[in-house]
Amino acid sequence: MFFHLQRLCIITLAIWLTACSSSMPPRQTPPSAPPTKPATSGPANTAPTPANNNPAANGAIMGGPKVINIDPKPETTGNPTDGIDPNTPLETSVTPKLEPIVKGTTKPYIVNGETMTPMTEVSTPFTQTGHASWYGKKFHGRRTASGEPYDMFKLTAAHRTLPIPSYVRITNLSNGKTIMARVNDRGPFGRDRIIDLSYAAAKQLDIIRHGSAQVEVSLIDPTQQTQPSTPPVASNASPQANAAPAAASSSALTTLEAGGIYVQVGAFGQEENADRLHQRIFTTLPETQSLLNKVYNGKTFQIVLGPYPDHALAAQAASQMRDKLQLPALIFSR
Repeated sequence: MFFHLQRLCIITLAIWLTACSSSMPPRQTPPSAPPTKPATSGPANTAPTPANNNPAANGAIMGGPKVINIDPKPETTGNPTDGIDPNTPLETSVTPKLEPIVKGTTKPYIVNGETMTPMTEVSTPFTQTGHASWYGKKFHGRRTASGEPYDMFKLTAAHRTLPIPSYVRITNLSNGKTIMARVNDRGPFGRDRIIDLSYAAAKQLDIIRHGSAQVEVSLIDPTQQTQPSTPPVASNASPQANAAPAAASSSALTTLEAGGIYVQVGAFGQEENADRLHQRIFTTLPETQSLLNKVYNGKTFQIVLGPYPDHALAAQAASQMRDKLQLPALIFSR
């Protein structure tokens, strides 16, 4: 009897445990707290991330620098001059002047992961050597970083960090041609270039056909510009008689002989800057004393080495200037 009663109790307990395990709901959040959904459910992932991690529509990070991602493709696959009227008048000169810097253009920004820190004032000397390209009709009329519309027929340029606006002297190192242009835009981006020129600027420097050229870019301080006190030199007058420099020079002006081969290593609006380069070259390479010339062409003071009897010796001197003094060297014939 006891055995049957014990067996009945065991069977009853087993049935009761089975019923509990199959019908009891899982452990719930106490009623006083609202139930939370698992992290894997759809609605939980739609909550926005903090604002300082959200890129804004213009590529900026809230509270951080503007971010720009550029696809480095050429402006056009065809002839970039197609559709440009060759008879359109081009601006031929600009006069550097003090202008207020556009405040919004002084903030750091990031392009393809590289941080750019623009200059907040015109600070000279600033000289940069590298490749220049030009941009034309695709951007004509579009707004520049300065807020002005881009005019491809004016002498303007785009630079990554120079003040906007500011003025630069650009020299094509392959042919010696020099212009002044007004920087009013940012760029170039996505390519190995240091400056983007307007169509007018590129035309005067003769780089339209090739599309790019090795140039030297020098920032101009408008407050330091000197002007000759006499009219430009006449064709039958010597540079010495008409230069009228503002201050006494430490090296005399010379006249280049016709028929010689020369190497230009600098061109300056201020004579004292030319004198400093003249002295630097002489101090470093005193053997060049008899070949050093300071020439005034009516606009700039040039430091020139020569004459050399042949191109090979001139090329050797140019290499020496680049290697030992990191100077841009341009070979030309007189």
